Amino acid sequence: MQASARIRPATVPDAPAIARVHLQCWRETYGDLVPADVYADREAGGAQAWEELLAEPGSNMTWVAERDGELVGFAMAAAEGPAAVRPLQLRFLFVLAAEQGRRTGSHLVELAVGDAPCFLWVVESNTRAQGFYRHQGFEADGARQAVAADGHLPEIRMVR
Repeated sequence: MQASARIRPATVPDAPAIARVHLQCWRETYGDLVPADVYADREAGGAQAWEELLAEPGSNMTWVAERDGELVGFAMAAAEGPAAVRPLQLRFLFVLAAEQGRRTGSHLVELAVGDAPCFLWVVESNTRAQGFYRHQGFEADGARQAVAADGHLPEIRMVR
């Protein structure tokens, strides 16, 4: 098995690459379940949205994984505060299909949230991701929402 990718904190200049990987991961994972117009909107505004997120000082921490100088994954955690089901949320974890199985996702989770009590939302039909998160100590708690991909991908909440 090849070693995990190199992981480092994200910077604003990483925004276009993060947006590209984010969109590619969605296409690899969800394909036709997401309407073409949602993909088009993400493609058009993704880099700017990520630039704004990365430039904003505050409670978000984003990590990127690189292999051979190319971005292959990223994770973002956010401090949600005591009113949330857990004070910390793993907001994003995406790893390209070609990178999966190399422990890059596990290392991104470790750097983003460590072993802290945490929650996340995962697409309900993405059983592979749910299995990965269970291996990381998360369990579904019964909460559901339909906001991913403009409501086209229902999500469940997992907590640990």
